[in-house]
Amino acid sequence: MKTFKQFQEGLLKKAVIGTGLALGGLNLLKKKFDPVGNARKKYQDKKATEYEKKSGTSKEDGYFR
Repeated sequence: MKTFKQFQEGLLKKAVIGTGLALGGLNLLKKKFDPVGNARKKYQDKKATEYEKKSGTSKEDGYFR
């Protein structure tokens, strides 16, 4: 039979693990659905490509995105 302390420690471990899983799932959702970040990345890539074409430089020449 478990002592009260062992019972509490078990509950605490389950709560921590459950919270970690919930936060991990939340982080995955944030990574997948980020309309502002996705729009910014798309805009920055477009501007970098335009700059590369106009200046004749590339990522290999030291220009980076």
